[in-house]
Amino acid sequence: MEKKILIELYIDEEDKENGLDIISFVSAPAIEKDFMHFNSEVDNFKFKSTDEEKRIVTGACMIPNQEIVRLDAEGKPYFVFFTKETILKAQEVFAKYGKTKTTNLEHEDSTLQGATVVESWIVKDPSNDKSNALGFSNVPAGSWFVSYKVDNEELWEKVKKGEVNGFSIEGVFSKNIVKMSEEKTLEIIEKIVKNNDLTNLEMYDKINSIISEL
Repeated sequence: MEKKILIELYIDEEDKENGLDIISFVSAPAIEKDFMHFNSEVDNFKFKSTDEEKRIVTGACMIPNQEIVRLDAEGKPYFVFFTKETILKAQEVFAKYGKTKTTNLEHEDSTLQGATVVESWIVKDPSNDKSNALGFSNVPAGSWFVSYKVDNEELWEKVKKGEVNGFSIEGVFSKNIVKMSEEKTLEIIEKIVKNNDLTNLEMYDKINSIISEL
């Protein structure tokens, strides 16, 4: 019988080498094996162009307690999540170490200049948060939103064309296994993840429906 493995990811302040490294502009959620690439798997959290004249786009980059499926080195699925406390620490570390002026595209190794975080906030009161006015809905308290000013011509063209439409964090985090329960569903989830006939939204809809029943 397969086991559902649930892992809390957190930032260890004693480990100066690891943590949140960069926020990437992406076209679709990333499914990687070990190095953690994340963005919101819900279509509602695709970023929005809040000011086309000023080239500012806004979106969520981290959502608390959302179980995200990952694949290990052998292609077996497991689940990870961030707490509100870890997300707050990630926001602080991101600013503290001056990581607000560089980004990349689709988690490529090369960085893109000309994209700067001009706004960063943690949602405290979802019903009265700025995200509502920008058109986002069902935003959990503790979510981290950012606004980027995009001066990079290549990146802005991709934004306008809809070739990139979301943010995804990238980094190496400390891990704490919080649950290993007997489940029969991981084989099904593995097949869903590897089904190339599904769109990313269809894939996550299927996975989330399974998670909700666990």
